[in-house]
Amino acid sequence: MIPARKYELSEEDFERFRKLINQTSGIFFDRGKRDLLRLGLSDRADEVGAENLTDYYERLTSIPERETELRRLLDHLSVQETQFFRNLPQFDALRKFVIPEIVRRKAQGYRNLRFWSAGCSTGQEPYSLAMSLLDVLPDPDTWNIQILGTDLSESALATAKQGWYPERRLNGMDRLHRERYFRESDGGFRVAEPVRRMVHFARHNMVTDPLPISIFGTCDIVFCRNVIIYFTHETAKYVIEHFFDILNPGGYLFLGHSETLWKMSAKYSLVEMGDAFIYKKPLPRSLAGRRFIPDRRLRDNPLPPGVDSDRRESTERRDALSETDLINVPERADGGSLDDDAPQIDPQVGKARKSIDLGENDKAVELLLDSLKRNGDTAEAHFLLGIAYERKNDLEMAAESFRRAIFCDGTHSLAYFHLANMLERLGSFKGAVKEYRKAVKALKEDSPGRWEIDLDAFDDEALMNLCEWKVENLGGIEN
Repeated sequence: MIPARKYELSEEDFERFRKLINQTSGIFFDRGKRDLLRLGLSDRADEVGAENLTDYYERLTSIPERETELRRLLDHLSVQETQFFRNLPQFDALRKFVIPEIVRRKAQGYRNLRFWSAGCSTGQEPYSLAMSLLDVLPDPDTWNIQILGTDLSESALATAKQGWYPERRLNGMDRLHRERYFRESDGGFRVAEPVRRMVHFARHNMVTDPLPISIFGTCDIVFCRNVIIYFTHETAKYVIEHFFDILNPGGYLFLGHSETLWKMSAKYSLVEMGDAFIYKKPLPRSLAGRRFIPDRRLRDNPLPPGVDSDRRESTERRDALSETDLINVPERADGGSLDDDAPQIDPQVGKARKSIDLGENDKAVELLLDSLKRNGDTAEAHFLLGIAYERKNDLEMAAESFRRAIFCDGTHSLAYFHLANMLERLGSFKGAVKEYRKAVKALKEDSPGRWEIDLDAFDDEALMNLCEWKVENLGGIEN
């Protein structure tokens, strides 16, 4: 729909709208998506007859029907891109390993299975989960199965509940699944009744609504793919923690291929299954503090991040390097280290780090830009500026800041890693692989503990293995 009026989005309105949308949905519009936001706002403003976007904001926040209109706006702005069995390696892992494991664990007890598709859009994902269960379970009628699909968009949920799709929406699905689980209807295809009975749909806001425990209790699997990339870092951490709370011990969290829990949560284990990696809530008997575990059924595949046996050679190399560094530390004539004469970090940079930790990313950007203006380029300032932009979901500016940090310090391992992550999220997979390789090389040459302040509960060993895993699994993806 093309609005009858041409609406302009002022800087003040841009800040007000994106703050409101972020607070009510978790979706964050960075400056690169300003025009996309303007177009979405214009559609709704024209629909309600607002004179301008300032007038529309006032209506959105003050009229009695504001809640209804806010829902309509969020519905209009939310991304609705999905397909059946999207990311086949994950569904292969689900059918071959995850479902059989959960079924074995529950077969002698309360035989219930609970799956949640968070951000399900028009329903293809939860229906794919149901079909996967029917593919695997020899006795589905003896199980109490509930699959919940939730989304912000009421129009998307309406399509999902109908379970009818034009033929083009089934592109890529194999013939066996189409014949087994669909029926031709009204020029398209309707999901077969046995599949539809397993799935329930409800509107749910992951940011503002309580966990859907009251609907179906805790669950065994959560699918939330290509959703948290639209959130700020703080919002994503909040959502990921909630997923941990609703998952049963031994339950699994499936994320999109470019999404990781790095610096969001150290509670999950990362398990590689075939060509997919999946996050797992550890069972009570698992070792405390262990974040990454191998899957012993897949010995011939590349080991997942954090597997010690995969890193023996590099560990020895780093130990040898560490011993050399300790022997050759330069000293001053008075016995002090030459590092004592190194220039002190600008207090502004320290304040910016604290602001980032508090989620005050705009304030951090302001402090860091001021520091760079007064003191010139430093790797620390550019790196933290990249982190602040990354937390604001301004991926282009984040990538540029990490590049500048690397220009100032070519050994900055974390800058290489974050630059690679930004390129991956921007769809530049070949560039991402190149930077992940550089991160590995720099990490191997780092002295122990160099990045302790930035890694928090993680360690450089786990980061190195994550980078190597990324190189292995992104290498074959075309840009």
